[in-house]
Amino acid sequence: MNSPRAKRPTSRSNRTGLLLPALLCALLVAPGLRAENHADPQPAAKTKPHAEPKAHAVDKEHPEPSADAETLGEIIGYTKLATKALDEDKWQLAEYFLELIVNLPGPITDKKKALTDIGALYEKKRSFSKAIAIYEKMASIYPGESDTPELLFKVALLYREAGAYQRAINRFYSVLNSALQANGKGLGSSRNLTQRAQTEIADTYFLEGNYAQAGKFYGLLGRLDLDPAEKARVLFKSAHCHFVLGYHDRAIVAAQTFLSEFSEDASAPEARYILASALRSQKRPKEAFDTVLTLLRTEQAQKSKAPEKWVFWQKKTGNEFANAFYQQGDFTSALTIYQTLAQLSDDPDWQWPVVYQLGLCFERLRLVNRAAEAYKFILDESKKPERAGKPLPESCTSIVKMASWRGEQLAWQHTTETQLSHLLGQPLAAPPSAPPPTNPPALKTLR
Repeated sequence: MNSPRAKRPTSRSNRTGLLLPALLCALLVAPGLRAENHADPQPAAKTKPHAEPKAHAVDKEHPEPSADAETLGEIIGYTKLATKALDEDKWQLAEYFLELIVNLPGPITDKKKALTDIGALYEKKRSFSKAIAIYEKMASIYPGESDTPELLFKVALLYREAGAYQRAINRFYSVLNSALQANGKGLGSSRNLTQRAQTEIADTYFLEGNYAQAGKFYGLLGRLDLDPAEKARVLFKSAHCHFVLGYHDRAIVAAQTFLSEFSEDASAPEARYILASALRSQKRPKEAFDTVLTLLRTEQAQKSKAPEKWVFWQKKTGNEFANAFYQQGDFTSALTIYQTLAQLSDDPDWQWPVVYQLGLCFERLRLVNRAAEAYKFILDESKKPERAGKPLPESCTSIVKMASWRGEQLAWQHTTETQLSHLLGQPLAAPPSAPPPTNPPALKTLR
């Protein structure tokens, strides 16, 4: 039996123990990480440090003696004070109280809550190396505790936040091993944690750029009974990985499956971009064209979940494919996409360049009157009273100049052809008329 301890002196200057920074450096620093550059404090004079707690110290049959009631009361009191300081963003004061807790006599098992609070403190300050050091040590001290897998899960997330992707993956695997050793205790929570760890492994490989490994894990996750939101995310990520790796046939299947089940998901516009791009790579231009139009003509109600994301992918996809069709000489397809793009925004920085491209398409299709109408639209918009005295962006100024020049060229060409026909005594051939549009002309709806 332990002999009773002498009455505790009021001063704590002679207490045994290391200050928190020294504890971190000497005991808790995780392998391969450097703590932030802080001045190392001088160790307490003539003190003998405590022996480092062993992992087997937490023994169910022979537990380490607990601290006395007075010490436990002090731990609780200092924890409350530290928590209050944290809530008030008084970092130095919070650290001071937590250091007092660590330096109290008694087994480290009685200070678990305090150590957890220290880790949370460093997490909040984004001192990831110190937070990881605290949690790694706690995991080694309490290897058989029921909350150790969750602790390892937190460590893995911190490693990933710090950019140490491989260390994060290793720790997620540790979570899987710890969950398998649960021996039936908390089986439901263990399964949930196991699935979360598998998901995070896939996401970490994805962030690292290892799409082959990420794709394998997303494929395995897709076979599980996931909730709708997680199933949508896994399906989309799987399609993304296949596309980046050049497995376009798999990307098409995954994207189509995703869109058939989650057409209104926030990732749906990007999925349509992936699908259209994969179809184009597979030499299926008609299907790619239809996919782009479906994205561009999506009803406004479907964009409510992430409107900015929808508009971004509509603009990116439409612009990329319209330009590609134009360069390939498919002016009709390019024209159709440009007409839809022009209606996405009336911001001159976006709309005027699109209308200018419309004019070029009309010219290539020999619809010179429609081309002239497009260029005139830009000039008229630039001269509106509400724009008077307001300088246009440089990009808009350039578009106005080019539209003016092309309009003058069309007028000169028409005048020249008229004069030449008169001299030759031949009637001027009328320009070919446009085929009946399936949709209202874009320029008319813009006015």
